[in-house]
Amino acid sequence: MIQRTLLFVGGNGHSASRLIAARDSLAALEGAPPFTLEDAALPGFEGRPRPASLDALLDAVAGPMAACAESGGLVYATGIGALLALAARARLPGPLPPLLLQGPVLWGLRARWMPRLMRLSAVRAMALRLFASTRFQRRFWRTKTDLPWEHPLRAPFFEGYARCPAFADLFHWITPFWLRRLEDALRARAGALAGVRVWWGGRDPVVGIAELHVTEQALGVSWPLRVFPAWAHYPMLDDPGGWVRALAAEMDEADPA
Repeated sequence: MIQRTLLFVGGNGHSASRLIAARDSLAALEGAPPFTLEDAALPGFEGRPRPASLDALLDAVAGPMAACAESGGLVYATGIGALLALAARARLPGPLPPLLLQGPVLWGLRARWMPRLMRLSAVRAMALRLFASTRFQRRFWRTKTDLPWEHPLRAPFFEGYARCPAFADLFHWITPFWLRRLEDALRARAGALAGVRVWWGGRDPVVGIAELHVTEQALGVSWPLRVFPAWAHYPMLDDPGGWVRALAAEMDEADPA
């Protein structure tokens, strides 16, 4: 059996620590691992220098996506990473890898109040201070994950936000005007809106399925949706074994676009 690559494009504040438990679960499977898990190391994340522009960041996303397409792999993107992966698809010159979006942050950004506020520099600075606050972290960890506060992955999870200079830039760059331009770019790139599937956690407290409906209306598409009732927003943390097994089954079904 040819081992395929799953390219993971994380959300805002992503760090490699979010995949530690999933890598352990993947290694624990009987027989040869059904896929290799590759983390897209993007500029502006995990202490890497911030990209000069959103275009530079999208080029950095497009590079490993192109390699994934050539190897017959699958791109898995979550949170705001889903929007980055979708936008990068519009600029890929060659074949497109199948794209799996989980709990994606997409066209709902046009209307939600929080992204609007985050476009203000003072609010972005306050948000970074909030993520450094133990009180805020406790509430976030309790409401957004199923893991106890004492879990060893909690500290590196929040360290990801502290070492993400692109955190505030994303809110500054991604505007309703940019989304309209992206709509045109996706429609102009043949196949950019095909080969896309969507996963959602039935208990996702970060973003609801209404996000998908708004996006499908804006793009004129209807993407296959699978809901996992027990999942929240971070299944790779909360249920790494179930997440890996679901991905293995998805890899068997997905064909390059």
